[in-house]
Amino acid sequence: MTQTIKSPALVLHSIRWSESSKIVHLFTSEKGCVKAIARGAMRPKSPFCGTLENLNHIEVILAIKEGRGLQLVSQVSLLNPFSNVRENLEATAVAFAVSELLRAVVHENEASQPLFQFTIQILEDLNSSVNRPVILLLIRYLLYLSEYLGFGWNLQICSGCKKIPQKFPLRAEIVNGSVYCPECVSQTSLKTVPLSFDQWQLLRQLQQASPTTSIKPEIPSQPLIDLLLSHLSYHTEQNLQLNSLKLYQR
Repeated sequence: MTQTIKSPALVLHSIRWSESSKIVHLFTSEKGCVKAIARGAMRPKSPFCGTLENLNHIEVILAIKEGRGLQLVSQVSLLNPFSNVRENLEATAVAFAVSELLRAVVHENEASQPLFQFTIQILEDLNSSVNRPVILLLIRYLLYLSEYLGFGWNLQICSGCKKIPQKFPLRAEIVNGSVYCPECVSQTSLKTVPLSFDQWQLLRQLQQASPTTSIKPEIPSQPLIDLLLSHLSYHTEQNLQLNSLKLYQR
């Protein structure tokens, strides 16, 4: 039986399927990730023209049939193309990194309204970001994604003494997403990495709110991204690597 649904969606990836059609990988709020075919999308006068490009925020009507590998796109309207993101190399890299993460961790037929709304908010922040380091939006997204999937970071207190850390550097424990002060790190036998006061403060700030111009941009972002990706990789049992970031790291 075919079910027709109408849902906001984000175009994660699209490829040409034939002379006239496209296959699109969509992240929807109602059905999680969906692969679908848009017949006639490549024709010059197609109603899909310009709507099914990567990273477009759209509203889509899908004909969904259980057990079918590719669902059918019936109708699309463009909500936000995030045009400013495409004009900034760093913002583009971060946006595609978000897309990579979603394709890796979100399943089909999995309603994801909170994650969908947060993703759109991050892209809107990228689209409107002025005078703030956009790479920090990716760190915020990684922190939220861990929380959403059920294994968020506990950065507020030391997992050993249960007190707010006073001495630094801390040790960040990758498996459980926790931190230990220097006196308590011997209580864990799991792998830890050093975390400076500035890094700890930055992660705590980004857990609570999007970055502002007041956040120190000089703190190296890559060690924090590597830390958060290692945590996600462990819990999702995947080797998560954000190839999109190579765009702006060259």
